[in-house]
Amino acid sequence: MTARRFVAFVMAALLGAGMNASLSARVFAQEQQQMKDDLGQLEKDVHTGFDRSSMTEQQKAQFRDDLKELRRARKNHEPMAALRAARSLRSVLDSGGLKPEDQQKIKHDLQQIREAREDRLGGAMVFPDAVAARS
Repeated sequence: MTARRFVAFVMAALLGAGMNASLSARVFAQEQQQMKDDLGQLEKDVHTGFDRSSMTEQQKAQFRDDLKELRRARKNHEPMAALRAARSLRSVLDSGGLKPEDQQKIKHDLQQIREAREDRLGGAMVFPDAVAARS
């Protein structure tokens, strides 16, 4: 009798774990899609903002280089390099070359991405751009 209960318990636990894993995978896929949508919106707003900006070609090039550096630093798990790139991005955004409405859209997009990432990570500020944005 005890062996049967044990087997039933193990089977129920495995079934529950399988259902939980399936649900987690579905939620993760939805979060990934939302992150892609948010990044797409950011890309669109940056492109529009650049087209209507009074930024110099040097500022635009610096912004693109900083974005590339931020992606590279995140990919390679280099938090200090990512922090430097995020701060540089912020300084270009705050330089006054963008129209105020474009600047607000871009900052809003960045905030949406930051919040989504923090929600996914349980509120942990793992990436340094969240720190840089608050400084």
